[in-house]
Order: sequence, then C-alpha cells, then structure tokens
Amino acid sequence: MAPKPLTIAITGGTGFLGRYVIEQALAQGHSIRAMVRNPEKVESFKHDNLTWIKGGLGVADADICEGADAVIHLAGLIKARRKEDFYRINGKACGVLGAVAEKARVKRFVLISSMAAREPDLSHYAGSKRAGERALQNAFAGKIAIIRAPAVFGAGDEATEPFFKLLGKGLLPVPGGGGWKDRKISMVYAPDLARDIVRTAVTGCYDGEIASPANIPNATWEEFADLCTKAAERKIRVIPLPKTLLYPVGAVTSISSRFLGMGHLTLDKLGEFLHADWSSETLISDPTPPIEALKQTMASYRDA
Repeated sequence: MAPKPLTIAITGGTGFLGRYVIEQALAQGHSIRAMVRNPEKVESFKHDNLTWIKGGLGVADADICEGADAVIHLAGLIKARRKEDFYRINGKACGVLGAVAEKARVKRFVLISSMAAREPDLSHYAGSKRAGERALQNAFAGKIAIIRAPAVFGAGDEATEPFFKLLGKGLLPVPGGGGWKDRKISMVYAPDLARDIVRTAVTGCYDGEIASPANIPNATWEEFADLCTKAAERKIRVIPLPKTLLYPVGAVTSISSRFLGMGHLTLDKLGEFLHADWSSETLISDPTPPIEALKQTMASYRDA
C-alpha cells in the first residue's frame, strides 16, 4: 500500500541533496512547501504539488511549516568565515525552526545532520551540527529522526566534482600521516539517501533514532580505491598527502576562508579529514551497488 500523501516542509531544497529529496517526495505523491532565497533559481523547477516560498531560515520558517505534516531540514553551512556563523545557522537556526514547527503542530521533524556531529570537538562545523541536534531536541516535542549523513556523492555536486574528476584521471589523493591505511570512511549515494529520507524517515521508521545509512558503510581508502578501479575500469592510484603538506595548505586556506570566503580545507576542517573512523553500521535500504553508483557519478562529471 502506498503511503498517505503528506504536506512536507523542506529547507535547503535548492541544494545538491535537496533537489533529489524534492523530486523523490513529489514522485511519492507528497505536497511540498520549500524555501528559496532567490526565486529565479527555481523558475524551471515547477510542479503542481510544489510551492516555493521566498525567504531563508528565520524568515520563511512559519510560512513553510503552515499546514505541514512533517519538516525535512536540509539547509546549513558546510563552510563559513567564522565559528559564530556555523553556530548561528547550523545550531541556533535549527532550534528556531524546531520551535516554529512545534507551534504549527507539525508531527514529525527529520533533521539531516552530519556524521561529523558524533565528534563535535574536531571542528567548528562538527560542533555546530551537534549543537543543532540538541537545539532541535530542546525545541520540538514531536517525533524526531536525525540522519547523520556520511559523505554524500552523486551527480550535480559542485563540492565533490574536483574529487571525482581526479578519479577519472586515475588519481585518489587522500590524507596521509601515520595510520592512514587504517582510516575508515563511509559514503552514501545521493539518490538513495533522498529515497531513504522520504520513504523511511518521513514515514516514521527512524523516529527517536540517530541513523547514518550508507552505500559504502565501512571502507579503508585502499578498499575505496579498489571500488573506484572497478567503476572506472582503470587503475586508481592512491596518493597519500603528507601532513607536512596538509598543514601549510590548511593554514593558507584558513586565511583565505576568513577574509575572502574562499577554500574548504582549513586547519579547522583538517581535523575531520584526519579522523581515524568515519564508518557507519547501517547499510541503506535497497542500495544502488557501490560500483554502479560510483560509475554513474564519474560518468556525470566526465560528460559535463
């Protein structure tokens, strides 16, 4: 039996994962109320069951929550110039949205957090994501599902495009240093995660849980390179980058990020990249085989 159509409020719907989530929700017959700061960005993204509401977090919260059965909160910062910016958007704004949803009598709140939140002392980003989880739990009394997403990949992601283009050239640069071969990663394919959010989280199967569904739940960098070798049908060479290179790069990037808003691998972020274990214990339901998911992602950037 198909699930009952719901009215779902979505933040971050114009982002990489957000578009997959909206498309999946519409395909399941749900009605969507989604935030958008610049309506021109979504002029071509129209559907009878999709209502775009102008405004961002703290501005359009009440409008999107009006009449909603559930909230899917995807919006957030993955990089920021200041620590305060991370905590204002990823932390405080999440609690504010939760309070608005509570006032609007929304029944379920699905928070798309990050696996980084399980190690909040590693970076300002990680700490802010954990702060957002706590702020929501304090503000919203209804049913809560928290998805601490692993690294998300798939077609259309500007953040990982350079990474996959290097894979297309047979190269896999990874954080080096002592014990780099033992580090564990997990990854989730964006279309599968979007389906899981809509079919599993929104329907209540993750209520009261903190889940990290993954297509690749537990792999070393060398094991990941083997998967990429099969997907690309060419040898992928792992290149461990020494810490003597990573730290100077991180220092320069920290300056450019602070004053120009440019760069991602700051000294703060470097702690996440060097962490020993980002593995997950949860294989996502009905997963696209990892090799096929990687193959499709590589092809999308090769053909772009």
